Amino acid sequence: MLPFEEKVYVDKIPHDVTLLLGADIGGTNSNFGFFKKDQNTLTLIFSLHIKSQTITDFAQTVKDLLDYVARTYGISVRRSSFAAAGVVSEAHDHCKPTNLAWAIDSKEILSKTDLECAFVANDFEVIGHGLNLLNPKNLVKINEGAPRLHANKAIIGAGTGLGKCTMFWDVAKKRYMPMASEGGHGDFPSQSPMEFDFVEFVKKNENRAYNISWEDVLSGDGIERMYHYFSAGNGPLNHGKGPHPDKIFNSRHEDAASGKTFEFYTKVYARCAKNFALDMIALGGVYIAGGIAAKNLPMFELPIFMEEFINCGKQQELLKQVPVYVITDYNVSLYGAAEYMRLEGLCD
Repeated sequence: MLPFEEKVYVDKIPHDVTLLLGADIGGTNSNFGFFKKDQNTLTLIFSLHIKSQTITDFAQTVKDLLDYVARTYGISVRRSSFAAAGVVSEAHDHCKPTNLAWAIDSKEILSKTDLECAFVANDFEVIGHGLNLLNPKNLVKINEGAPRLHANKAIIGAGTGLGKCTMFWDVAKKRYMPMASEGGHGDFPSQSPMEFDFVEFVKKNENRAYNISWEDVLSGDGIERMYHYFSAGNGPLNHGKGPHPDKIFNSRHEDAASGKTFEFYTKVYARCAKNFALDMIALGGVYIAGGIAAKNLPMFELPIFMEEFINCGKQQELLKQVPVYVITDYNVSLYGAAEYMRLEGLCD
């Protein structure tokens, strides 16, 4: 069995009960949350966390975790939902995560485990489902704005990749419905000589024959690319061999290249959020998710963030009205995966 980390969220884990599994499978971490459902209330009991790059057989990994839960706590799991960064099949039974070498296949999972039901969803789609389950203290307001009732909402978040999700109000269901997006792979728009130079630097150093995307710039790898550029790095960038993105940001006050990286990253993040807000007329709010934002709240305190967010010749006043929040609860995707099952009546 692969090594994993366990986190407990209640005073005592119940034994001999049946729980739901809501999982979030990312390029860096695969997180499995075990929930108790009481009528329309979901309670996260504990979670298990595995480094995604250590997984070679995802269905077997799920089986191993379920066996551990059954053996340790006498807990059975029959219903499950797996959120992943990538395009999900129409039947919600398969997804090849964008930044991983293996796929998530519900049929294979069901064949190897005692699960009776397994669905696959987009990772940012389930964040949309999880928004209403967040404790207000885990939403940090960046811009007050002037929220409009039932207006569109936009969710964006950077980590191993860059995810997006749009939220629209469904009149019939009387709730917001999420729509998955692959907008993180759209072209990064350079706006200055320095930015054009940065793009050419990346293309040259990585021998890139295709576009530089938002994800290439705003992901963890993007932080390394920026640092490599500002450090006047020579030769190809060998991801993972230089300073870790966390170390780069944490040393921004002592190291000039780190400081420039932090400021440039902040500006680009604001631009990406602005463009998405304009695409959606997101007067219901822009919600920034992902580990990079949650671990680096000071970037949103920099004047450059809101300056860039409202930097628009004809719609500056509109952008000033858009509420902006940072989601600091790492488990929002786990809640969303479980809530996805409940709201859609899956496995019932």
